[in-house]
Amino acid sequence: MNNKVNLSLIIVLVFIAISIPLQVAYAAPTITSYVADDPNDGDAVYSDGDTITINLSVAGNVTVGVITVESDITGNFTFPTDDPLFGATFTGEWVTKQQLVITLTSIGANTLVVGASTVEPTGGNNIGEDPFFDDAGMATGSPVTLSGNFGLFVALTGSKGCIGDCSPPTLGVDEQFTRVVENGFTYNGDTINVERYFTPYPLITVDFGIQNKAVFKIYDDSGLDNIRHFDLAFGLDIGQTMGTSNAMIVWDKSLDGTETVTLVDPHNALDKVRVLTSEGKCKADSTTNNCLIVTVFHTFRESLDFDMVGTNVWDYSRNAWQNFYNHGIHIEGQSLNPPDEYVGIYKGNLIHLIETGKNTAVDTDGNTWTFDNTWIKDYISIGKIDDPITS
Repeated sequence: MNNKVNLSLIIVLVFIAISIPLQVAYAAPTITSYVADDPNDGDAVYSDGDTITINLSVAGNVTVGVITVESDITGNFTFPTDDPLFGATFTGEWVTKQQLVITLTSIGANTLVVGASTVEPTGGNNIGEDPFFDDAGMATGSPVTLSGNFGLFVALTGSKGCIGDCSPPTLGVDEQFTRVVENGFTYNGDTINVERYFTPYPLITVDFGIQNKAVFKIYDDSGLDNIRHFDLAFGLDIGQTMGTSNAMIVWDKSLDGTETVTLVDPHNALDKVRVLTSEGKCKADSTTNNCLIVTVFHTFRESLDFDMVGTNVWDYSRNAWQNFYNHGIHIEGQSLNPPDEYVGIYKGNLIHLIETGKNTAVDTDGNTWTFDNTWIKDYISIGKIDDPITS
């Protein structure tokens, strides 16, 4: 009988023990960074559409990917005035359990100041990972000061106000127009410092079939391995984009380090193309920053419509930047390609045209033709008709 009583007591005690939730110690989240960003660098001031990112030290008990209303944000974070974010209206989204991105929909009358505005956790919230973690709230501590970027011309700090790597590679200067690469472009020995977008470059004349050597120095703040793509385009006109080039050399580097070279060359203008890469100094006196040196050997077989040169480079995160160089490269001499030929019908007869220039051709009877949206036979005057009777 006593054994039965003791067994019952044991069962009851076990049931009670199971019913009591275990109190596990969880690390209280703290704010590790408070970062501003102008995603499209559309202006140089704090404005609608800018973002504020709050990063936590550990995961919070939050739902990722759901738009968070203002009251949820202000219930968990204390901003430097009673009116959240200085009177602005905004939305928020937890992009990860440790990262909240706030998007300003209307900035209001005041402004946030990089290096002065602060945020700190609000006590008594329920943002911790522990589902029973409510009264304690996030650990209080020193307010975190706003860093980052509210525009292209605002001094940047740390991650430049962007989530992850947001700076494109450069052949010359960075976003603040600080020169990080000297002599970024060299063509057949003529070297120049590359500017932010357009670089004045003296016209260089080259001959068909002669090897040319173009050297580029590319810097990326995340390291040389982060540079994944490079385009070198010839024959561009003022206002034309890289994609309109009919003579472009494309270099790519895959995740496993494999390098490939492809050509955009519908008119067979390029020949004997080789691309070599190496590592070298970005500046002569540099002791830390190294550049990817891209050396492009090539010859020309065909003339191009225009002379401007363009380059396009991007990194692993697809941060890209284009540069244009004018006057560029002019090709002279006799084309190494056979002339283009065209066949058509003119006044019911089959016509065979052989191109003699960019817009001129000759047919099998020796008649000349000019191209103006379509091929037009040139008019040949037969002179004055000698008619003795009429005379």
